[in-house]
Amino acid sequence: MKKKQIFLFIISFIFSFNSIFSQTENTESDSLIKKDKSFNINKLRFGIDLSNPMISSSNDDNLSYEIVGDLQITNDLYLAAEYGSIDRYIEDENINFYSVGNYLKIGFDFNMFNNWVGMDNSIYVGLRYASSNFSNKVDNYSVRSGEAYFSNLVDNGYENVTHNNLNGNWVEIVTGVKVETFKNIYLGISLRLNKLLSDTKPSNFDNLFIPGF
Repeated sequence: MKKKQIFLFIISFIFSFNSIFSQTENTESDSLIKKDKSFNINKLRFGIDLSNPMISSSNDDNLSYEIVGDLQITNDLYLAAEYGSIDRYIEDENINFYSVGNYLKIGFDFNMFNNWVGMDNSIYVGLRYASSNFSNKVDNYSVRSGEAYFSNLVDNGYENVTHNNLNGNWVEIVTGVKVETFKNIYLGISLRLNKLLSDTKPSNFDNLFIPGF
């Protein structure tokens, strides 16, 4: 797989838990919330990515999932982490294969939105470092000659070969929105720009798909 940039939309459903470490009441009479830039562990949120189960269901794949979470450490800054597992059948023009693996992303989000009193929404930018461990199993393939203007089929067949212990590492620039739809329940969407840093490739087979990338 060549190093390239990919845009991804992620839809998340998130539950929020106010931390017992610090819980303060806002007594400001202004309509805008005054931001406190001091270190203050105040909120822990967990959720699930809704796009992976929907893709799995539409493609009749095994269940794939992603768990997301963030921890508020200042009024605007959140530590963020995501863990996911993907079991997918990939159909390409010349090769079909299974890809199974998991991935972990860690980083931070910075909220740029100034909430009104009673609101807890965010428009944020962030950064992630991600790593994936996976395996690919070739199901069938075809080989074509590129010498002619219209490529001709040279060979096709079946090769049940599994390539294990593969790894990919990349960084993501993230931007998105989280909206509190009900008390402590959020719905969000994010846009991600990925850049592959490194990946291990098996012999005679490229990494056409990396889980989480």
